[in-house]
Amino acid sequence: MNNNIPNLPKRKFGLLTTIAMIVGIVIGSGIFFKTPVIIQNTNGNVIMGILAFVVAALGIIFGGLTISQYSSNDNNIGGLVSYCETSWGEILGFLAGWFQSIIYYPAIIAVIAWVGANYTFGLFGLPNLLTTGDFNPAIWPLAVVYLVFYYAINTFQTKNASKFQSFAMFAKIFALLVLSIAGLLLGSPTTVIAPNPNYVTTSTGFLTAVIAVAFATDGWMIAPSIAHEIKDPQKNLTRALVIAPMIIIALYLLYFCGVCAFLGPDALLAGVDPISSISNAILGPWGIKIVLLFIVLSVLGTLNGLILGYIRTPYALAVRGEIPFSKTIAKINKKFDTPINASLVCFVINLIFLSFHFLSLDGAAVYGLSMFEGLAIDDLPIVMNYLFLCCMYFGVLLRPDRVKTNSFAGRFIYPVLAILGSLIILYGGITRPKFNVYMLITLVLIAVGLLIRKKKSA
Repeated sequence: MNNNIPNLPKRKFGLLTTIAMIVGIVIGSGIFFKTPVIIQNTNGNVIMGILAFVVAALGIIFGGLTISQYSSNDNNIGGLVSYCETSWGEILGFLAGWFQSIIYYPAIIAVIAWVGANYTFGLFGLPNLLTTGDFNPAIWPLAVVYLVFYYAINTFQTKNASKFQSFAMFAKIFALLVLSIAGLLLGSPTTVIAPNPNYVTTSTGFLTAVIAVAFATDGWMIAPSIAHEIKDPQKNLTRALVIAPMIIIALYLLYFCGVCAFLGPDALLAGVDPISSISNAILGPWGIKIVLLFIVLSVLGTLNGLILGYIRTPYALAVRGEIPFSKTIAKINKKFDTPINASLVCFVINLIFLSFHFLSLDGAAVYGLSMFEGLAIDDLPIVMNYLFLCCMYFGVLLRPDRVKTNSFAGRFIYPVLAILGSLIILYGGITRPKFNVYMLITLVLIAVGLLIRKKKSA
């Protein structure tokens, strides 16, 4: 891949913005609404819940350390697309970029926009699925508004988008720390470590909990997509891939332990909302409003960062001439310094996936469209993405001629632990309902991509 391409975006993101992008994308809504799910999956066993975080940490911390082996030597456009090319060739690079462009990013962004709309309704005391358990058709127009706004700001005001990303990172860290420390101080920390024979975790439940943690920690691998816009990427991106995952896991474990210490497993199993309980205890009736405000900012920070990364992925494929209308999609607008056409393509795909999410929720539950029930467009794309990550991890192990590293840990220890964590997540994903249907759809779409690429290169 030749980086001597005219009309490239300028390098405008520093180390703080890169760290903020990773932390800001990962710490969103996931940890807040997945914590009760983790406890339910482990049947109240807090220690097994912590172990689920540890297993997922193998994927994020050592995954970041392994990917940093690429970023320290690679300066090409596309991040993970380029890294897949480096390790196993152009076809795998294309497949990774194609999958992320038409499945992974649009699915995750659609869910996050919907989550942000739900918490916004909760902030104003309106019915919604996440805070009151009520279906509300007005949620979906607000989700579209959020998509329009954040696509616009990431297309026409990229500097403001990066500033908001940094602000959102500090806001969500503050909210997590307040809830975590309050839970530990006001609760019973012995609950976290005390064994109880009544809480028995099945292997299936544990694996499902790992998938829930994987959702809450997803997004750390998106930062390489803006590598060509990061100042001194070999240094700053590499540092960010090491620092950010450690911050995320530390905060998540602190929050999980704080919630469990405050409420206890029985309350969480009974469906008691930890956010409202801790908020009321420390801030009174207005506590939930204040905390929900920070959660909304947190979710929108995640949405902003995901869109920032998503726009660059089809752009990376277009720069390589591997998708239809590559010249148009790869064009950089000189005034706004962004690929506006790529942004428009991403927005349209996002609307399609938001429609799928609507069908899987309101469509199945309210309108009786049972064929869409269980279509988990949030978890399963994350599981599939780990297939491509595993390929890159194996590249560090098996292709030293292509992926150069100067340390024993970087060559062997980091990728082995990253592979171990990823394989557990993959195995957990295989056990999910309708995984075979999702896999079939994914393989068909990937096959379509290969056909398009062959026509293009012919």
